[in-house]
Amino acid sequence: MRYLQYILASIVLLFAPIYGLLIAVAAAIILDTFTGIFKSIKLDGFKSIRSRKLSNIVSKMLLYEVCILLLFLIDKFLLNEFIIKSFGIEFMFTKICTILLIFIELVSIKENIEDAFKIEIWLMIKKVLSRAKEIKSDIDDIK
Repeated sequence: MRYLQYILASIVLLFAPIYGLLIAVAAAIILDTFTGIFKSIKLDGFKSIRSRKLSNIVSKMLLYEVCILLLFLIDKFLLNEFIIKSFGIEFMFTKICTILLIFIELVSIKENIEDAFKIEIWLMIKKVLSRAKEIKSDIDDIK
C-alpha cells in the first residue's frame, strides 16, 4: 500500500509544473459548456438539453488533458534542452498546444454568445474602436 502512495505522489510531482495549464484548459471547457447550455436553452428551451450531448464533455476534457500531459512528457524528456537553448522558453510546445486548445474553446464560446443573443461581436468591437477614434480626434481638436 505504501508503494502505491509513493507512485501516486511521484506522478503528481512529475506533472506539478503544468497544473496551471491543465486548470486553464479545464476552465475553458467548462465555460464553453455553460455558454452552450445557455444558448441551447435560450433558442430551444429546456427540452433541447440531452445527457448524450453533455456526456461528450467528459471525453473532450479527457482528450485535451491527456494531450497536454503527453506533450509535456515529450517536452520534458526530449525537447526541453534544445528549446531552452534556442528560444529560452521552458516547455514551449506544451504551452503552444494549451494556447491552441484554449483558443478553440474561446471561438466556440464566441459563437455560442453570438447565436444566443443574435449579435456580431466583431462588429460591436469595430464600432467601439471607431467611436473611440472619433472621441480621440474630438479631444485633439479641443486642445
